[in-house]
Amino acid sequence: MPTQKESIQKLVELMKEWQTIEDAAIKNTSEILKKTDNPLFKIIMQVIHQDSVMHKRVQQLIIDNFELGFISIKPHELEEFWDMLEEHEEIEKKTIELAEASLNETTSQLAKFLLTYLLTDERKHDMLMNEFEKIKKGKYPHGRVENI
Repeated sequence: MPTQKESIQKLVELMKEWQTIEDAAIKNTSEILKKTDNPLFKIIMQVIHQDSVMHKRVQQLIIDNFELGFISIKPHELEEFWDMLEEHEEIEKKTIELAEASLNETTSQLAKFLLTYLLTDERKHDMLMNEFEKIKKGKYPHGRVENI
């Protein structure tokens, strides 16, 4: 059984390998974007491109957490933004409701395809906001998020 240090080293290696793949996805989507005028291809490639850029940033944060020092949230930081976070959580819930209602109202396959993407993304945002709620309620001791 690997030690904690070995597990962390393996995770960092995997994140770095994954970043290389995200770089390839960024390059590939950029090339497709240069070659197409089709609005559907363009929007899907833009979404994937932006997601790949963000994935790489999140992977780097994971790496930095272990290589540079654990990331934590100080209680005053959480308190300072909590009202705004709660407001944003309500916004996310409304977008989910609208996405679900929109999906139920259409028979268009194109609209269903794009609305399903939007609904999935909005649910992802809601999940992220729920994780902040867990931090606030103390499910992650001392706001240390490296154990999530």
